[in-house]
Amino acid sequence: MKALHSFLLLGVAVLAGGCTHQTAFQRIAPLPAGVSIDKLDDCIVPAAFTSDDFNWMGGNLRMTVYNEDLYDAVEVSQMKVGDTLVYEGQPMVVRTIKDENGGLTINGGLEEGGCWLTGYEGGTFIPRIWDDHSVYTELGQTQAVLAEDFIVIDCGSEPTDPSDTIRTGQKLYLESLKADRRSFGKFNTRVRFEKGLVKEIKRHWIP
Repeated sequence: MKALHSFLLLGVAVLAGGCTHQTAFQRIAPLPAGVSIDKLDDCIVPAAFTSDDFNWMGGNLRMTVYNEDLYDAVEVSQMKVGDTLVYEGQPMVVRTIKDENGGLTINGGLEEGGCWLTGYEGGTFIPRIWDDHSVYTELGQTQAVLAEDFIVIDCGSEPTDPSDTIRTGQKLYLESLKADRRSFGKFNTRVRFEKGLVKEIKRHWIP
């Protein structure tokens, strides 16, 4: 009877010891946005809109605001197979991690349904897609008030074209653009706010 009791205790100890060695998987999500859609005071944000979204009589602009996704470098450095990476708003179970080209290739990269992460500033990693573009999360839409002296800095249609700086006649300039240039997107447009007002809209050239 004593031998049976000892055997049972040994079995419990083995099971308990096995539980302590189970791998704990982590969930790695983009860092919280540094701005709030309800409080765009002094900041620069990626945004999307068209020339038709300007309300010149009301002095405002309807636009969709985005956040450029970044990951904490410590969390990424500790990432292992079995962890979950939140990428483009969806959970991705990490199957493979490969260190190459100055960054990390997860699950074979974009060609195989995975992703690429590159070391970035401020102790972060940034996800990259085709043409080296970033990944963005939509924060929402807002009616942004235009400062009376806001300017537009607009790139040309070719990469070597100089940018135009429009300080007056912004309405005429934007409405005279060719149809394919009347849309401003998150990949190449940044809107700068000062004290809650739009002070600058800048579009840079992208492929």
